[in-house]
Amino acid sequence: MARLLNALGADLAGPVATAADAERLISERRPDVALVDFSLRDGEPAHDLIDRLQDQGISVIVITGYEVVPIAPGKVEAILHKPVSAAHLIATVRQVTSR
Repeated sequence: MARLLNALGADLAGPVATAADAERLISERRPDVALVDFSLRDGEPAHDLIDRLQDQGISVIVITGYEVVPIAPGKVEAILHKPVSAAHLIATVRQVTSR
């Protein structure tokens, strides 16, 4: 995903594997949109990270292998289910960043 987004001209600030790493990264540089895997390293759930990103006005796109994702409506801009095609990822990121 990183290579694809870089090839399209995106300025990436990651990837990171944990919520703590994400917190450090966004404290240094605020992204327009965050791609967040619902299950982080070692099974760490992303609920709190998603809440903090939303509180800071950062749009969130969740990427997951789970069939059902327990996220309240309005918490994220989109949920993409793995495997995510390049075309679907690009279309979703463009849609979210154009808002």
